[in-house]
Amino acid sequence: MRKNLALAATLLLINSHQVLAGSVRTVSYQDVDSNFLELKIWKGYGLTINLMSTGEVIKQVWIGDPSRITFTSNGNLCQKSNDNSNDSNCSQGNATVLFLRQITPIKFANLTSSSDGNTQITIITSGSDGQKQYQFKLIPATGSPSYTSLVIKPDSARPLPVVPVAIKPEVVPTTLDRIPTAATINSILPGRALPRNDANALVYGLAIAHSNGQIQEGSITWKKAQDAIKLLRQGKSKEEAISRSGVKEEVFNQLIQWGQK
Repeated sequence: MRKNLALAATLLLINSHQVLAGSVRTVSYQDVDSNFLELKIWKGYGLTINLMSTGEVIKQVWIGDPSRITFTSNGNLCQKSNDNSNDSNCSQGNATVLFLRQITPIKFANLTSSSDGNTQITIITSGSDGQKQYQFKLIPATGSPSYTSLVIKPDSARPLPVVPVAIKPEVVPTTLDRIPTAATINSILPGRALPRNDANALVYGLAIAHSNGQIQEGSITWKKAQDAIKLLRQGKSKEEAISRSGVKEEVFNQLIQWGQK
């Protein structure tokens, strides 16, 4: 009986790991700094914000409306003092990961709450580049999570931007129905070994299509693909990125397919 229970527990752990595999969302500081990114906090799951890759430590954290979402950290945070000392440089702050989760709504005296449950979180960090500020919009959500962890990478880990490539385009069909050779990809994408989420795959796929003369820089399709990249980096789903950018679904899927190879 005990053996069967142990086996069932092992299978449960394996299945749980498989369900959450691929549930990590990765961004860089530049992504956060240039966009007010939305983060969903799924009921019963929560979300971790991981800054270990940046070498930064978290000093202070504020949530605009703490009545529905709370947080804990893997280390100490700076305590608010009443003197004029610089709290953000306090020696106590050494956290690198935050864990956010939904709670049963609490009504705080003399504290207003948002009408739709959404709020924002502000994170102050300190690292080799000095102090940084991260701000995210927090959205309570229910159902199965699309991601349960946000990993913030240094800007040096960002893929190369999509820029015109100074090579002679091959003679290719006018539709996106041909996959370029590996030699072509290597010649235009020297950083192709970097990790690929959907947004990064779309960046690489767009670079491939441009290098082959299939999508011209500044064209309507080019601009719509760029809009889709921005939406994906803001945490939108593939379906929403396609709908809001107006890019054709078959073009979107082909670009991601190329970018993932």
